Amino acid sequence: MSRFEKIYERVRPLIIWLGLGQLAWIGFWLLNFCDTTPGYMVTVVVWLVVMLAWMALVIYLGNRGVFLRHTRWLSNLAGFVLVLALPAALFGGIDVAREGLVLAASHTSNLQLASFHVLRLLAIGTVIKYIQGQLPLHFVILGSVPDLLFAASAVVATILEATAPLGLDFLIVWHFVGFFVFFGAGISMFFSVPSLFRIYHDEPDASLVFQFPMLLAPNFTVPLFALAHLFALVKLFTT
Repeated sequence: MSRFEKIYERVRPLIIWLGLGQLAWIGFWLLNFCDTTPGYMVTVVVWLVVMLAWMALVIYLGNRGVFLRHTRWLSNLAGFVLVLALPAALFGGIDVAREGLVLAASHTSNLQLASFHVLRLLAIGTVIKYIQGQLPLHFVILGSVPDLLFAASAVVATILEATAPLGLDFLIVWHFVGFFVFFGAGISMFFSVPSLFRIYHDEPDASLVFQFPMLLAPNFTVPLFALAHLFALVKLFTT
């Protein structure tokens, strides 16, 4: 296999393009208003660059089996913590960035914030992996099914929001539910790999979730979906 073909195989997986698309979409939300300040712009650019660097690092480490070798240390939670903690520190700890974030949220429609989660229909891929005998049933029941159900609700919410605005209380509850749905997959992926939470020893196990390209889900794409929920909640609680 030539060098070009090796590079192509590394960037071919759909989940890479999903992550880049999410990052571009959220970046558009953050910058889609006129009253941006230099300090806020710098904060957004720094966040975007760090996220791209983290994605590249996850791919590099994943190809070398680092996440799979360290399941005992809950390795797949590293991305969830980083992707959520970094913007909390950047936008929460800097006054001009915090003010810009609130302003950006106020300029983002509820329709956009709901339709973003239609992308979670791609979780059907994990169900296909289960049917192929590559993932355990417990991961599908606790992770994939709830995520797919929420993705279906996102389709309905998008249609409803496009025709008649949904109520504030409904949207707040909906975004909270969407955020906490991820905890099922976040915990169950450790049920059948070496970890403190291991309770299953049968095959197949969840080791596939700790390997490239699928490890990008818990370490990049899922945290970005969670971040989108938090961004929506900022809007709903401040406007």
